[in-house]
Parts: sequence; C-alpha cells; structure tokens
Amino acid sequence: MMELHRTFAALTLMIGCVVAEGQQIAVRVRTEKLTNPLGEPVFVLVELTNISSRTVQFADDGTCAQSFKAVFPLEHRTADRLYGCAGGGIAGSCGGSFVDLKAGESVVRRYLLPDRLEPGYAGDFNYTLQKQIRFYARDGSHKMVGSEEVSETIAVHLVQANQARMEADYAPLLSDLQSTDPQKHWLALMAITEHPQGFLEPVVLKLSQDPQTMSASITGLQKLGTERTKQRLAELTGSEYGESVRQPATTALAESGDGAYCDLMLQLMTLHQGYTSEIVARGAGLLCGEKAVPQLASLLNKPNSLPAYEIAYALGSTGSRAAVPILIVLLSNADAGVRGAAKEALYTLTHRQSTPDDPGADHQDWVSWWALQGKTAQIFDPAECP
Repeated sequence: MMELHRTFAALTLMIGCVVAEGQQIAVRVRTEKLTNPLGEPVFVLVELTNISSRTVQFADDGTCAQSFKAVFPLEHRTADRLYGCAGGGIAGSCGGSFVDLKAGESVVRRYLLPDRLEPGYAGDFNYTLQKQIRFYARDGSHKMVGSEEVSETIAVHLVQANQARMEADYAPLLSDLQSTDPQKHWLALMAITEHPQGFLEPVVLKLSQDPQTMSASITGLQKLGTERTKQRLAELTGSEYGESVRQPATTALAESGDGAYCDLMLQLMTLHQGYTSEIVARGAGLLCGEKAVPQLASLLNKPNSLPAYEIAYALGSTGSRAAVPILIVLLSNADAGVRGAAKEALYTLTHRQSTPDDPGADHQDWVSWWALQGKTAQIFDPAECP
C-alpha cells in the first residue's frame, strides 16, 4: 500500500472586498472533489455568505487575481531554467468587478490550485487558505470602509488513477471549453493547459491553432513535451506571430532542453525581434551550450545589438567554462546593470558569490580566483541551481 505523505502549506488568496463595522462575510473552503487523481487539476470552492443584516459590496477579482504560497516547498522534477539561478519572469494581473451581496445570500467562486503547489506523489495534503476581504461603500464612490481577515484549512487527497477515470474527469472540462461563459471557458482552458494528459495532445494542438487560445496553449505544449508539441512550439517562434505568442513559445522551447532546436535558436539570434531576441539569446545558451558562446560573445562588439546585460544572462545559461572569462571581463563594465547581470550569470555557472559593494575589488577577486581555479572549478548549468 502506498505510504501517505502529509504536507502543510499556506495558500494566500487576495480578493478585493468591502466591509464596514458590523458587516461580516462567512467563508467556507473545500475541494470540489473528495479525491483528486494525481496529475489532474484540483479545483477549490470558496463560498462567501453575507451573515450581516444588510447588503455589502466587495470587489470580485474572478478566478485569476490570486496568490498561493506554500509554507514548506514541495518536491518537483528539476527543469531547465531559462532565467538562471537568480530567477526571473514577470506575471500579469487581471481586473475585477464590484458585487453586491444581500443579507443571507451566498456566492461560490471556483479556483484552480496552481500546479506548482501540487506534489508529484499521492497522499493527503493540508493547505491553509488566508483570505483578505475588503468592503466598499455602496454610494458609487467605491471607497473602502473596512476589511476582514479569514483563515481556513482544506485537505487535498491525491490518488493514483487509470486513464479511463482521467478521461471521464476531463470530459466536463472539454465541454466547458465551448462555453459562452468567459470565466467557465477560461478556467477550463487553464485547467487543460496546466494539466495536460497524453490523450489531450490533439486538443492542445487545436488550441494552438486558434488565435484566441494560442498563447494559453503554449503551457500545455510545453508540458506535454512530445515531438509534435515541440515542433509546434518551434513554429510559434516564427516572425508571422506577435510578441505575445513568440515570447512564451521561445521560452517554452528553450526550457524543453531539446538540443535538436539549437540551430533554430542560433538562426533566430540573427533577427531583430524586440524582446523576443533577448529570450532567444538565453534559449541559445540553454540549448546550444558552449556552441553558442562565440556567437554570443561576438554580439558584445556589434553596434545596435542586444543589450550587454542580456548577453551576460545568456552566457550564464550555457553551462560552459568558456563563458566564465567573458563574464569576468563584464564585471568591470561601467554599467551597473551589466555588472549585476554578469554576477548573476557567474553565480549560475559557478555557484560562487560575488563581493557586493566594491566593483573593482569584485572584479579583481574573480580574476585571481579564475587564474587559480579556472581549469578545475566545477561548472554548473541552470538546472543545477543550489
């Protein structure tokens, strides 16, 4: 019998709301299913009930303005990281609308547990949902008149399941993809692309052909990681697509770790595609390794080329010993941004910390260290971050 593992985590969910003195919202949190097959999306239901004697108004941010945080990190498969050991990437946000909730009435909101919080093994997992409710005046001014803090614990029971059950579980989500309700459609889209199963490959590929779902499909293409989905990611890096598609597609293809797409990345580096070109440089470093170092280094001396700090980050993604002396030279650059990028890239490659406050001393320290350790020091790639 499989041993059950118990993990406690905290999920922070921020939903803008409103409450004056005497107004109260009761919150009940539960999972949509008693048991959740491992690898499937986990839906959390949050029920808000107005237990005061009058109507209250709060801002409902729908299904996307949420932030979840695990108290204890969960084990996940190590993946290639385009942004090195220092991390990176920018998340977006979404708007909401004000909702009036009459005395005694309830509303239920359905949320998708982020897959980064889901472990890779079956068991029981307890999560604490911390929720801040903010209340606003109902006179049209939308002035905040109070707030309420809520903390609720939920249990998620993950089990192994066969494909037949999983196909049955995904059927309602496939139906919701056709819904005219924007939130229902969006939530199904996120659930399928964040938790794609092998039998969903044709669905995800079809989503990647629709301009309305093309960007969202990229997560699913990346997670499926089949030859066909990687080929589709490569197609989506083409100049005929907008930046909103090229950027995540290039990132996903790079993080696939498939060196078969090295030549594509090197070819894309010769184009001028705005910020996508900067992602391409990092992708070339990740997929090509040492092969990308000469082309990246040559860009440092070309006018109207990529920013030097982006080239530094790309060199840090190569996992190559040949990149280290180039980055050490960049530590003496007059631009603080370039020096900072070089430090982060050197840390990714060597796991060695820099001197924070004195650029001159830091540069000399690296020169001396490399002279002594350059031939024998261990070099790491971005998937080996400490």
